[in-house]
Amino acid sequence: MPADLVVRLRRTVDDGRVTARALLVETAAAMAGVPPATVTVEHTATGAPVLRGVASGWHTSVSHTRGLVAVAVSRHGPVGVDVEALRPVPAVALSRRWFAPEDTDWLRGRPAQRRGVDFLALWTGKEAVAKLHGTGLRGGRLLRWRTAPPAPPAWRPAVDAPGVLVTHRELPGHVLAVAHAWPGRPRPAVGR
Repeated sequence: MPADLVVRLRRTVDDGRVTARALLVETAAAMAGVPPATVTVEHTATGAPVLRGVASGWHTSVSHTRGLVAVAVSRHGPVGVDVEALRPVPAVALSRRWFAPEDTDWLRGRPAQRRGVDFLALWTGKEAVAKLHGTGLRGGRLLRWRTAPPAPPAWRPAVDAPGVLVTHRELPGHVLAVAHAWPGRPRPAVGR
């Protein structure tokens, strides 16, 4: 039975856009069992990718950061993916500025050497949920949504986005998050 949700990663040395497009086409074509030439990619006015050809109507999300591209393709429901390169960040200060107080409290309780990674895991989870909704972060407002603290590689519900599952994975040099609608559950509303 073909997979209904596929997430693929590819290392890159360029800015990631060309690699992302190629990986997206290859992934959708492989899911459909057809040559890549039968899949095309268009973009919405906001830049979100839209699959055409044999993959029309499928849901997709793309993310790229220094050295890595991630794509997610779903046959059955909205999906969001985000990847960030690991780097030093002022985790607690950024969390106080952008996240819900519960997220900051959780982050403060983490071991000091894990706070940067855990901050980026929360960030990517929130970005993935926002992409699933097709809204982007809307000037940071959606970063206030609470997501369950990451516990790689377990799936977790997004606390303020019922019907959405979020997973985090730590990769060498990167953090990845994928959000997708639960099968059989309605797509959550965004109007907050």
